[in-house]
Amino acid sequence: SNPGGRTSFSRVPILKAHYIVSGIVQGVGYRAFVYGIASKYGIKGFVRNLPDGTVEIFVEAQPEIVAAFEKEAFQYDRGEAEIQHIEKSYNEKELDKYHYDRFVIEH
Repeated sequence: SNPGGRTSFSRVPILKAHYIVSGIVQGVGYRAFVYGIASKYGIKGFVRNLPDGTVEIFVEAQPEIVAAFEKEAFQYDRGEAEIQHIEKSYNEKELDKYHYDRFVIEH
Protein backbone atom coordinates (compact mmCIF):
# COMPACT_ATOMS: atom_id res chain seq x y z
CA SER A 1 0.00 0.00 0.00
CA ASN A 2 0.99 3.62 -0.40
CA PRO A 3 -0.26 5.69 2.55
CA GLY A 4 -0.72 9.34 1.66
CA GLY A 5 0.02 8.65 -1.99
CA ARG A 6 -2.47 9.27 -4.75
CA THR A 7 -4.19 6.18 -6.03
CA SER A 8 -4.69 5.69 -9.73
CA PHE A 9 -8.41 5.32 -9.02
CA SER A 10 -9.01 8.82 -7.68
CA ARG A 11 -11.10 10.78 -10.14
CA VAL A 12 -9.27 13.96 -11.02
CA PRO A 13 -11.60 16.85 -11.82
CA ILE A 14 -11.32 18.17 -15.35
CA LEU A 15 -11.70 21.88 -16.02
CA LYS A 16 -13.02 23.19 -19.33
CA ALA A 17 -11.81 26.71 -20.04
CA HIS A 18 -12.66 29.06 -22.89
CA TYR A 19 -10.83 32.25 -23.85
CA ILE A 20 -11.30 35.02 -26.37
CA VAL A 21 -8.01 36.86 -26.80
CA SER A 22 -8.10 40.30 -28.39
CA GLY A 23 -5.42 42.71 -29.53
CA ILE A 24 -2.87 42.19 -32.29
CA VAL A 25 -3.08 38.41 -32.12
CA GLN A 26 -3.63 37.22 -35.70
CA GLY A 27 -0.83 36.80 -38.23
CA VAL A 28 1.83 37.02 -35.50
CA GLY A 29 2.44 33.32 -34.77
CA TYR A 30 0.20 33.28 -31.73
CA ARG A 31 -1.76 30.13 -32.59
CA ALA A 32 1.46 28.13 -33.02
CA PHE A 33 2.73 29.53 -29.71
CA VAL A 34 -0.47 28.43 -27.91
CA TYR A 35 -0.30 25.03 -29.61
CA GLY A 36 3.24 24.52 -28.31
CA ILE A 37 2.26 25.26 -24.71
CA ALA A 38 -0.85 23.08 -24.84
CA SER A 39 1.12 20.20 -26.37
CA LYS A 40 3.79 20.48 -23.69
CA TYR A 41 1.16 20.01 -20.97
CA GLY A 42 -0.85 17.34 -22.80
CA ILE A 43 -3.91 19.60 -22.90
CA LYS A 44 -6.89 18.83 -25.15
CA GLY A 45 -8.73 21.49 -27.12
CA PHE A 46 -8.21 23.98 -29.91
CA VAL A 47 -7.04 27.43 -30.92
CA ARG A 48 -8.48 29.31 -33.88
CA ASN A 49 -8.69 32.75 -35.45
CA LEU A 50 -12.15 34.33 -35.46
CA PRO A 51 -13.38 36.65 -38.24
CA ASP A 52 -13.41 39.68 -35.89
CA GLY A 53 -9.64 39.54 -35.38
CA THR A 54 -9.70 37.76 -32.03
CA VAL A 55 -8.33 34.31 -31.20
CA GLU A 56 -10.53 31.68 -29.55
CA ILE A 57 -9.00 29.03 -27.29
CA PHE A 58 -10.65 26.03 -25.65
CA VAL A 59 -8.72 23.83 -23.23
CA GLU A 60 -9.62 20.81 -21.16
CA ALA A 61 -7.29 19.60 -18.40
CA GLN A 62 -6.81 19.30 -14.65
CA PRO A 63 -7.25 22.68 -12.93
CA GLU A 64 -3.59 23.08 -12.00
CA ILE A 65 -2.58 22.39 -15.62
CA VAL A 66 -5.08 24.96 -16.88
CA ALA A 67 -3.55 27.45 -14.42
CA ALA A 68 -0.04 26.70 -15.70
CA PHE A 69 -1.27 27.07 -19.29
CA GLU A 70 -2.79 30.49 -18.48
CA LYS A 71 0.47 31.72 -16.94
CA GLU A 72 2.30 31.04 -20.20
CA ALA A 73 -0.26 31.38 -22.97
CA PHE A 74 -1.06 35.03 -22.34
CA GLN A 75 2.57 36.21 -22.19
CA TYR A 76 3.24 36.81 -25.87
CA ASP A 77 5.01 39.88 -27.18
CA ARG A 78 6.88 38.78 -30.29
CA GLY A 79 7.15 41.33 -33.07
CA GLU A 80 3.95 43.30 -33.53
CA ALA A 81 1.91 41.01 -31.27
CA GLU A 82 0.02 42.57 -28.42
CA ILE A 83 -2.54 40.93 -26.16
CA GLN A 84 -4.92 43.62 -24.95
CA HIS A 85 -7.77 41.67 -23.37
CA ILE A 86 -8.63 38.10 -22.37
CA GLU A 87 -12.23 37.07 -21.82
CA LYS A 88 -12.27 33.90 -19.69
CA SER A 89 -15.02 31.43 -18.84
CA TYR A 90 -14.93 28.08 -17.08
CA ASN A 91 -17.14 24.98 -17.20
CA GLU A 92 -19.89 26.82 -19.07
CA LYS A 93 -22.67 24.54 -20.30
CA GLU A 94 -21.98 25.40 -23.95
CA LEU A 95 -18.45 23.99 -23.62
CA ASP A 96 -19.90 20.49 -23.21
CA LYS A 97 -20.31 20.28 -26.99
CA TYR A 98 -16.52 20.19 -27.49
CA HIS A 99 -14.85 16.79 -27.49
CA TYR A 100 -11.17 16.64 -28.40
CA ASP A 101 -8.63 13.90 -27.82
CA ARG A 102 -5.68 16.20 -28.46
CA PHE A 103 -4.92 19.88 -29.09
CA VAL A 104 -5.39 21.23 -32.61
CA ILE A 105 -5.05 24.45 -34.56
CA GLU A 106 -8.40 24.89 -36.30
CA HIS A 107 -8.82 26.90 -39.48
